[in-house]
Amino acid sequence: MIEDESMPVAKLAKAISGGAISHGMLYGDIFHVRTGERNANNVAYTSSALCPHQDLAYYESTPGMQLLHCVAMGKDVVGGESTLIDAMAAAYQLRELRPKSFEILTKCPATFVKQRDGACMTYRRPHIALAEDRCSIFDREITAVHWSPPFEGPLCLPPEDVDEYYEAYADFERLLNVDLDVPSEKDLASYADEFTWKRKLKPGEVLIFNNRRMLHGRNGFTVADGVKPQDGRRHLVGCYTNIDDTLNTYRVGLRQRQPAHQCQY
Repeated sequence: MIEDESMPVAKLAKAISGGAISHGMLYGDIFHVRTGERNANNVAYTSSALCPHQDLAYYESTPGMQLLHCVAMGKDVVGGESTLIDAMAAAYQLRELRPKSFEILTKCPATFVKQRDGACMTYRRPHIALAEDRCSIFDREITAVHWSPPFEGPLCLPPEDVDEYYEAYADFERLLNVDLDVPSEKDLASYADEFTWKRKLKPGEVLIFNNRRMLHGRNGFTVADGVKPQDGRRHLVGCYTNIDDTLNTYRVGLRQRQPAHQCQY
């Protein structure tokens, strides 16, 4: 068996981050996404669909880049396409379509949690973060989106704010999730239909994305009874890198290739 540090995804992660893999406390520096792994202590280790989400949203400093290497995708695996949608762009769209919902999601903190054997993590923050500025919230830059429905804990808000929060939450969820097509909210649902990227990865392909900006998910999948094990196998190998380390590698490389380049602040 290939040692984790020798796997292609590990070598690639270290190359783009200056030599370090991050956020390995819960699942290890390298994690394997396949049915039955780790006794399914995470929905990712089942064949169920995964709604758009960020990983490790219960960290104060979430992973920057995520890498997923497709090791196996058997010919008899039906479904299992990987999906991506740009949460930052969606937040700007929410501000245009539902300004009240947008305002609520910038002010009401959600609770992100991870509770299981060996893990007791929680962090509270609003779903949408804005740049510090004196201008109206409708003119300020959106700096971050925090969205991870599978890992949200009890809501901690005054009772009078709860209904408005869940209405705003539902608006943003319809904007992000192609499976929530509500006829009366067609202007929201059409966004996910148009801007969700979907691909069934092929063995050898590596998907790399900014975990802080892009929400990722997966279509559910099935395998018929009686197929050969190799034909019904779906196996991705993944890891994370720190955003600061990765940006540093990029900027140093850019400066080496373009000596006149000045660091952007």
